Amino acid sequence: MTQSQFDNGSANTSVYAPNGAFSRYSLAYFKQHQFSEEVQAIGETAQLHYLAGALYYREKVEDNAQAFNTMRWNADGTAASVIPLVITDQRIDRASHVTTESVGVFGQATWTPDFAEDRLHLTGGARWTRDAKHGELTIVNGALPSVNGVSAPRALNAHWSRIDPMVTLAADLTRDVHVYGKWSTGYKSGGANSRSLTYAPFNPETVSMFEAGAKMEFWDRRARFNVAAYVGDYKDIQIDFSANYQQYVTNDKGERVLLNTTRTTTETTNAPGTGRLKGWEGDFTLLPVDGLTLTASYAFTYVHIPPTSNPFPQTNGVVVTTPIRIYPVYTPRNAASGAIDYELPLTGSTFRVHLDGNYDDGFYANYNDPQTGVRQPKGDGAFVVNGRLALTDIRLNGTGATLGVSIWARNLFNEQHLFFRALSPLLGTYGFFNEARTLGAEVNVRF
Repeated sequence: MTQSQFDNGSANTSVYAPNGAFSRYSLAYFKQHQFSEEVQAIGETAQLHYLAGALYYREKVEDNAQAFNTMRWNADGTAASVIPLVITDQRIDRASHVTTESVGVFGQATWTPDFAEDRLHLTGGARWTRDAKHGELTIVNGALPSVNGVSAPRALNAHWSRIDPMVTLAADLTRDVHVYGKWSTGYKSGGANSRSLTYAPFNPETVSMFEAGAKMEFWDRRARFNVAAYVGDYKDIQIDFSANYQQYVTNDKGERVLLNTTRTTTETTNAPGTGRLKGWEGDFTLLPVDGLTLTASYAFTYVHIPPTSNPFPQTNGVVVTTPIRIYPVYTPRNAASGAIDYELPLTGSTFRVHLDGNYDDGFYANYNDPQTGVRQPKGDGAFVVNGRLALTDIRLNGTGATLGVSIWARNLFNEQHLFFRALSPLLGTYGFFNEARTLGAEVNVRF
């Protein structure tokens, strides 16, 4: 995969200065190639189902980024002009490459004893994984040698290995009621952040989780209800702290002055101590009459991340070592959805109707408060409705193909909210609105 970014933020985020530069291009290039291969052996006996296998994964990634000013004020601030630039002549601000290799071996078996009339199922399994990452941050803040105490290249040479077990006990209480309890562990690999100044490695994060639930069907299998609850410990949680790179220079008076640079830096660190995860979710499906399907779901999610020290200096240049509150990002506490689907067979076609509504009570976009005593804002909660009317399966005589036509609406009632909202000392409060109502039509042919 190759990907590039080309955008310009025209806002003046720095204090006005005569003939001062502002606005900036943000240009980025990303290239990734991966290869993976998995082998499995699957078998069964009268009371035992088993699986064993191995996985190999290799990935190579490289990226770079440029960020430079594109506008300049005149001497008295009454007008601004575009700075004439040749983009290919501008420096690369940061660049990195990394190679990842992962090897895994896993096995799992389910035993169904005959003394329990095949109603009990005990499953056990484990996976051993070894991850290795080797790479370099080859350019830091636009230079290879030491710049303001930061130098490149900076190497990454790290590896981790662990074993993750899993145990499940399940029971078929009746033909239509299945219950289970499950304990398992898992992890997310460590690494280094390419936006970091130090390219320091961070460790894997791990989770240990217990889950219990039930899957049920009733009303002659016209209704289905699934419910699950979980609780677990969360350790070494990976957290991103971001800030503008604070670059000091000496002016003509011999004073050290802090420049507002165009570079955003990000440090990934592991939270100390143990976090907590808990929640429950359920989904319900009902077929009251032929052709009509009603669905609904709800999820409650609680995440506690231990307070963590921000590695960046605050606005006064002081590094605060006291741990601060950490917010779970992109995770609504409450989320629900519902849908109505109706299908009516007609002569030579099928008429279909779909309507769904989706609710969440908002989420945090940044992990930490921007400064002491200033709280990070939360995105707005919202309820958004989507719909579609379609006439499908229209036979095209003599071709064997079918035609479908439909009209659809996203955000049918044009609900508007700031789903993403954040606060920073540099920009103040900023955010993104959801998409406005969008209407469309489709025509498709299937051969």
